[in-house]
Amino acid sequence: MWEQIRSNQIRSVILVAGMAVVLLLIGYFLGLYFLDSGTGGVIIALIIWAVMNLVAFFKGDNILLALSKARKIKRDDYPRLYNIVEEMRIASGLERMPDIYIIDDPALNAFATGRDPKRAAIAVTSGLLQKLNRDELQGVIGHEIAHVNNRDVLLMSLCGILLGTIVILSWYATHMLFFSSMSGGRRSSSSGGGQAQLIILAVGIVLMILAPIVAQLIYFAISRKREYLADSSSALYTRYPEGLAS
Repeated sequence: MWEQIRSNQIRSVILVAGMAVVLLLIGYFLGLYFLDSGTGGVIIALIIWAVMNLVAFFKGDNILLALSKARKIKRDDYPRLYNIVEEMRIASGLERMPDIYIIDDPALNAFATGRDPKRAAIAVTSGLLQKLNRDELQGVIGHEIAHVNNRDVLLMSLCGILLGTIVILSWYATHMLFFSSMSGGRRSSSSGGGQAQLIILAVGIVLMILAPIVAQLIYFAISRKREYLADSSSALYTRYPEGLAS
């Protein structure tokens, strides 16, 4: 079990690095074509990613809870849910009790949010509370606590922003490259510069088309691995894997 968890973590790091490489390639080719400086393009891409990360880092959890229309509860509001979260918090070794939110929705859903365990929150739909027994609910809560403990919320936020930055840059770059080529492209003072620009343009267009697809596939792969890791961790916390499997 522990070897599988360790392997999952290593593969997640490799996949995140792959997404970062895609972003850097986009920035490099954009800078090379429009600024005659690949380094300049990389810096611009990183600045855009950093700004989007700052917004998500400090306000992402509040935005998500507000959009979900989640309301914070206390122990007396939902004693069974509160006790289960407390049990899983103790089993996982979390120091702070996560805030608990209820979403008035008949759908079966739950999620964790918060950039670190000290600011974590768990949201559960009313439909989930009504339809799951205690063992099943414990498995779900253990899964969400595992996301908090494994810092999956922060990881997937970073990956989501990476993906969003890649998609945005690719979209704008594709249009900029198209209009630039229609107007005859950029002029170059060096001999053979026109041919070099055409090569960069062709490579850039292919990259802008493929980059969002590759980045999204990597994002899904990371998400799947973190879900597997959360399932494994939940089984360790609850000592009852059947609760989550059901």
